[in-house]
Amino acid sequence: MMLLTNPREKFEEIYRIYEMSFPEVERRTKEGQRAIFENPLLRVWTAEREGRTAAFLTGWNLESCLYLEHLATDPACRGGGMGKELMHEAIQAALDRQVPLILEIEPVTEEDPYTARRAAFYEHMGFVVNRFPYSQPPLRRGAPGCPLWIVTYGRAMGEEEFLPHKEQIYRHVYSCGVE
Repeated sequence: MMLLTNPREKFEEIYRIYEMSFPEVERRTKEGQRAIFENPLLRVWTAEREGRTAAFLTGWNLESCLYLEHLATDPACRGGGMGKELMHEAIQAALDRQVPLILEIEPVTEEDPYTARRAAFYEHMGFVVNRFPYSQPPLRRGAPGCPLWIVTYGRAMGEEEFLPHKEQIYRHVYSCGVE
């Protein structure tokens, strides 16, 4: 596991996994994703298998928090613990900075059993699912926003306490203001 100092070098490998792992509404265009790889606030951790990127985690080193945006593993490599190891790296980075660690997940639904598995994965690692209303702004032109839940490491966070973090996330990650 490593934090990349120049994530652009691994962009194509990471984007391939990103495209396979997230539905279109939850990902940027290739050009949009390439552009954020130029942002100095972006952090990218990777896990390799046989000299190739097998899993990645992207996060944003914001002033008030470490915000994790995407965690994905190549489908051929899933179940090997790489996602968990990458999350441990991010947890340690947030603890070192002494800032909250925040991410978003899809609300748990009976229609999609993977939503419950994702929530359980994070809860098992010490995260708390906060169920106040939240919407991720669109990641591509013309796409709708996406209702999600905010997940925080170590303790619950209320909607009011989350607001300053939300303002930074919206400004730096999504390039928009809070409604």
